[in-house]
Order: sequence, then structure tokens, then C-alpha cells
Amino acid sequence: MKVVDLNYGAFSEHHLKPYEKRAPDFSGRFIRWFLEHIYRLEEVDADDACVDAKHDKGVDAIYVDDFSETVFIIQAKTKTKDNSELGDTDLKEFYGTLQQFDSKKKIDEVLAETKNEKLKQTIVRTGLADKVDAYEVRGAFITNALANDDAKAIITKLPKIDLFDADAIASAYIDLEVDGGIKGAYYFDISDSDVIDYDAGGAAARIFLAPALNLLKMDGIVDGRLFEQNVRFALGNTKVNKGLRASIKEKGEHKNFPLYHNGINVLCKKIVAESDERLEVEDYVVVNGAQSLTSLMAEKSRITEDLKILVKLIETKGDSALSQAITTKSNNQNAIKARDLKSNHMIQQRLKAEVEAISAATVAYEIKQGEVNKGKLVLSNESAGLILLAMDLLQPWSCHQKYKVMDELHSDIFGRPGVTGARILGYWESFKAVEEALDAIEDKHLAYYNLTKYFLAYAVITLLRTDPAGVAMLQNIEKVLIPDKLPKLLEVIGGLARSLALDLNAELVGDEGEIFDYKNELKSPNWCKKMAAKLIAQYSKDVLRKKADPIEVLCEGLAAA
Repeated sequence: MKVVDLNYGAFSEHHLKPYEKRAPDFSGRFIRWFLEHIYRLEEVDADDACVDAKHDKGVDAIYVDDFSETVFIIQAKTKTKDNSELGDTDLKEFYGTLQQFDSKKKIDEVLAETKNEKLKQTIVRTGLADKVDAYEVRGAFITNALANDDAKAIITKLPKIDLFDADAIASAYIDLEVDGGIKGAYYFDISDSDVIDYDAGGAAARIFLAPALNLLKMDGIVDGRLFEQNVRFALGNTKVNKGLRASIKEKGEHKNFPLYHNGINVLCKKIVAESDERLEVEDYVVVNGAQSLTSLMAEKSRITEDLKILVKLIETKGDSALSQAITTKSNNQNAIKARDLKSNHMIQQRLKAEVEAISAATVAYEIKQGEVNKGKLVLSNESAGLILLAMDLLQPWSCHQKYKVMDELHSDIFGRPGVTGARILGYWESFKAVEEALDAIEDKHLAYYNLTKYFLAYAVITLLRTDPAGVAMLQNIEKVLIPDKLPKLLEVIGGLARSLALDLNAELVGDEGEIFDYKNELKSPNWCKKMAAKLIAQYSKDVLRKKADPIEVLCEGLAAA
């Protein structure tokens, strides 16, 4: 994104259209866009945070992050004139606004005085008054204008206010090519098929049979570019793919193929021309049919002219919202999991781009089943979610509920300002160091039970959080992903994990004949919290006895990375 892209006209046209029904004006749309694209909130959370209306006390949004124990007070100042600048006046006034929210007493006064129902509801719903004395309160001033010298000077003197001007927002925003697919022209051979025309108002559709050999001329089948908007790629040798290839090999079955095959869905930007012989399109993508086309390509030499595929072609006219809706709701031949449907979610797309950049393309953040990432280390978003659930949200007892990661817990895990590609890589590297310490657990059934690694990782992080230096190191974890810092981080994490694993052995020694029911206890929040507390207490004793180094010493050089 460039700074000029935030000018009123361009920004409204290219970025804010999806928000028109959610907010009546430019300012409201801008705030929601910011919360989703810069603060990385889910759509529902962004809407919940917004309180912009009359009598809003100078506050446009309030977001309470219970995990970082931070209250974000957000104010927006939008400019409709191109090349406008932001001075220091609005920032000074916003500093005064923040003072209304720095104590329980003041928030109670705001609650009693304000006529803004949205503000009242948000204060009550988030429990703001009861949390504010224990939480950090930060202000975020956002604008689509550039800050002038006066604004830049005053912001250095206003503590706890973050300024997001056009330059800062443009730098923080990650462009996502969600539409994907092939840019260029292609024609479908319809010479031997009737065509059903369907006009849904916003989109035109054509349904017809096309020769399989004609479809295999589409670009991007081999390298997967044709399926970049598909919620899954080819999925390798699944039962469905094997069945498709078996049917293709039976030439006598080719005429019957349309009878039992669901066909493919193709989106195109524009239907260029139509005749009795061919249907020409530009800019196209297959959103349902990757398995079919890759199977056909693998058996291309066996395909006859009798083998035809049912094609549903939809002209979207560049409507990305419509494209995403079709992608999500299209019927696929393998059951779709929540992870598949989240693969085109902008949060996952953004994290994929960030991991790619921060790792210099050595790590692939896998967001779709069936991706080909040869030569790269692969971290699936589902695995990353489980790691964050245990180490960032401190809920290892929920890590057996893998299905929730990309479903009901997706917003809690990924939809937070602090969750970046760099942070995910930092926690992933740390988690691998924890896994290496599992062999220190004497009961090998326990050691390699799936939930144990998450509990041990949780215990290590909980221990680190008992010391300000440990907290600072975790906050800076993304900044130690450099050659001269990372080994020290992994040494600290791995050492603590091994120490706690050894102490766990002693804690689990029960009465003779007593069997530790780890399959039950590791799913219990009560047990996990109590056991982690015991391990931390034991480590503290070891520090006093000079058997272990204090966290402050271990984190030296990393806390201020």
C-alpha cells in the first residue's frame, strides 16, 4: 500500500466498499478497516469495539485485550481532501480524552453521564471499570492524513499514545492477492453442448459440458496457480482422487462421467465473447475442482473425446466479496473442515505473507490442505494455533480440541494485534525446543502423550512470566529471530523445559499402586494450573539454593532485544 492509496477517493473505492453496510460514513468504515487490517481483529470484534456516535466522549472504539491486559482507546480523524496533514491540536485533545478512562472512578462517571448507548454497552460488556486499574490503557490515534512536524513533535511528549498516520498505516498494511488465479484469456469449447444461461442480478452464470482435453489447456494446473482461491488444493492421493483416476482409466465409463461427477466451478472476471462454438473469458480461477483437474492431468494420455466435465462458469465482474462467498459455499467432493474455510481469511493470508517475508522464504505457513512447499520447512496454521493456544493464551488443556482452533477459537487465537508472522515463528522455534526436553520425563507414555508437550510449554511460559525480564523477552520474541539472538532464546527455553520436566517426575511420584491419570488430568484447567504452580515453586527454591539461575539472568540480553 502507498500513502496515496489512503486518500479519500481511492481508499473509499478500493478498500472501504465492503464496509458500506456496516458503517454509514467514511470515518466509521475507516475505523473498522483499521481494526481488521492493522489490529487484526475479526469482523465481529471490530464491530463490537466501535462506539462512534453522538456523545462518544471523543472515543470512536474501545478494544479490551484480556490476554495482554491492555485497554485500547481509539480515535479517528479522517480527511476527505487529498494531501491533507494532521497537526498537533487533535492529538493534544485526545490526550485529554484518555484521562477519562484511566481509573475505575472516572469510567463509572463516564458510564453515568454519557448518552451514548454504544459506549455504555461496551463499558459494561467488557467489564472495563473493573479491569482498568489492573490493565494498561493505551491510546491509538488513527488518520488517513500524514502527520506534520508539529504532530510528530508532540507525539513524543504524549505517553501511551500510538499515532497511526497515513505513512504508518501504509507501512503496516499487507496487500493480499486473495483473488488469485490466472490473469489472461481462455476459451471453453461448447461446440458439443447446450448452454444454460442464468442471471443472478449481480453475476451471470453459464452451465455446460466441456471436453476434458479442452479444460486441461487452462494455465496453472500443474503449479497450482489456477486454484489459488480454492479452499484446498489437490490433496494428493486421497480416496476421492484415486477414485477419479480409476474412473478415467476406464474408457468405457467416459460417456457416463457427467452422471456421477459433480463438475467444476470456475470464476472469471469477464465473459468476453460467446458463440455456438466457444465461450471466451478473461482472468479466471477454479474454486471447486482442483482434485478433478489434477487427476485428469495425471491421466491425460488415457482421456478420450467422450470424457466431458460439467462446468459452472460465473462472471463476477471483479466483485471480490462475491468471489469469496462462492468459494466458501461451493460444494466440494471432500468434506470441508473449518481450517479449509479459513484458508482465504485475510488474517491467515496476512500471516502467510509475514512468515514468508520474515523467514526469507525458508518457512511455509501452510493455510490450505494440499499445498506444495518443496524445499521449505512447513508450519501449518492449525499447528501454529495450538502452539499459540498453549503458550500465548495459556490454555494447554484445550489443545486436544484441535477442531476448535480454526473454528470458534480462531478469533481468540489469531485475531489480536500482537499476533504477527514473526511472533508465530518465535513461538514455533521455542515450542520445538520444549519438545526436545520431553525425553527428560521418565514415564515415556506420559512424555509423548500429545497434550504433554503443550502443558510443558505452558509451564515454561508461565515461569518466564513470573519475572519482568521474562515478560519483556516474550514481548520481544519476534525481535530475537536473528542468528546471534535465536540460539540464546532456544537455550533458555530448552533449559527451563528440561528443568521443569525433571521436577515433574518428582511431583508425579504417588503412593504405591497409585496411577497418574494423565489422559484426564492434562485436560483439566485446575490440574494444569496447580501443577504449573508447583513446578514454578520448585524452580524458585532451586534459585535460592543456587541450583538454578534466576529468570532475570537467563533473559539478559534478550529482554531488550
